[in-house]
Amino acid sequence: MQYAESMHRLAKMSLDTGEVATPEAALELFSRYRVRIHLGSGWADTLAGQACFLTALNTSARAFLGGVEVYGEIDHILDVPLFRGQRALDLIETLGGTLAVTAASELPTIVIGEWPGNSPVPFCVHARWDGWRASISPATQAPPLTCKRDNPLAGVAAAALGVNEAFLHVRGDLLEAGHRTVGLSLWDPLDIDNWQTQVGPDLRYLPQALWLVGLGHLGQAYAWMLAMLPYSGKGPHVVLQDFDIAAKSNVSTCLLLSEADVGKQKVRLVADRLERAGFKTGLVERRFGPNHTLFPGEPATALIGVDNVEARGDVDTAGFTFVVEAGLGSGYRDFRNIRIHTFPGPRPASQIWKAASGVQGKIELNETYKNLAAERNDLCGMTQLASRAVATPFVGVLAAAMVMAEVIRPLHGGGIHAVLDVQMRNLQFRVGSAVSSHSGALATAYAGAEGDDKANLPGHRLPATGPRKISRAESSNR
Repeated sequence: MQYAESMHRLAKMSLDTGEVATPEAALELFSRYRVRIHLGSGWADTLAGQACFLTALNTSARAFLGGVEVYGEIDHILDVPLFRGQRALDLIETLGGTLAVTAASELPTIVIGEWPGNSPVPFCVHARWDGWRASISPATQAPPLTCKRDNPLAGVAAAALGVNEAFLHVRGDLLEAGHRTVGLSLWDPLDIDNWQTQVGPDLRYLPQALWLVGLGHLGQAYAWMLAMLPYSGKGPHVVLQDFDIAAKSNVSTCLLLSEADVGKQKVRLVADRLERAGFKTGLVERRFGPNHTLFPGEPATALIGVDNVEARGDVDTAGFTFVVEAGLGSGYRDFRNIRIHTFPGPRPASQIWKAASGVQGKIELNETYKNLAAERNDLCGMTQLASRAVATPFVGVLAAAMVMAEVIRPLHGGGIHAVLDVQMRNLQFRVGSAVSSHSGALATAYAGAEGDDKANLPGHRLPATGPRKISRAESSNR
């Protein structure tokens, strides 16, 4: 049990593949993986750029255990709610990076902002955004996006793509990593051939009341994404539900946790971070299940981030008007895979996740785990470790950006998808249901995005399928 609760959840993949023979060797291997983030001119001019940097730093520090160097224009004051008023320089160490004092480097490099034009290192990609679109491309090529239209959803997605590409490179998992252009539009995530044309409308409306179920890997990615959005001083009302205590292994996957948080209640840790960002929180410290009751005035739109099949199947009876749920792959081959559902949908959650499907089969140990169990006389502990998922937050935040897009898109006249499947290793492999409208999605309480004067003018017209304002009851609970 000790190893299961403490093992780094991404480094674990080297045990699963048989590359290394012990947990200690897995950590040593991952300590060789390093990356650099280059901050060029203009990176902090938009919230998308700030979100891109913060997300790239936070996620890469939990994957590249050898270190993350940051170089470039770092003396900027940030505006994203989670870090509003803080200097980028002061956050580098907080989020797990180190300040590089020289321009020269041979490390794999992710560029955010303008590249100065000198010869890049062998792996050097540009992370870009524009509207609802996100991309990475080789720094030697003209980037496909201009970074002019602000949308933090795309900034977070671009960071996830960049860190994923760098990890593919250091692991040697894909020869073309760093030598290809990868992108998608969160406005139309299924448009593979013409994603560059799917700019989407300006971000004008944001969810004002949400319920987050589960505050592990995915739930904290949702919270992180929410705290990157352009809320004014008075943020949204967020109900946080989780019963778990932070373990050491959670630090490798949860964006709002640090080593100092181990042993504390996740729900209280996340609430503290969001409240400091100006959000109003409600705490529910119990399991989500069939007896869940939604009271008048509580958020009726929910984001589900649990890995429990039975809990997912109970979504139908919870009383939410709109639910977006995500699940991730769990093995070393498929941990980059993302599946998203919205409810109500063509199939109820209870049918998708039947109770019988939640029965866990017998864990088959590979030779590495068998040898460890014999050497350490700990069959139970090694079986528990083998059963744990391979996971990393650069996958979780892309899922979070896509989940949040399903909530925000209808507020701008767009539709939703009953299901979306994305393979992050190769974004050409993404499929899903056709876009559709849904009255439940449009019932999400909303507020105008910060800086959008038109959204708050008395005479401004909402989209034809426009959202509702936050209700008086919900307002009284804030």
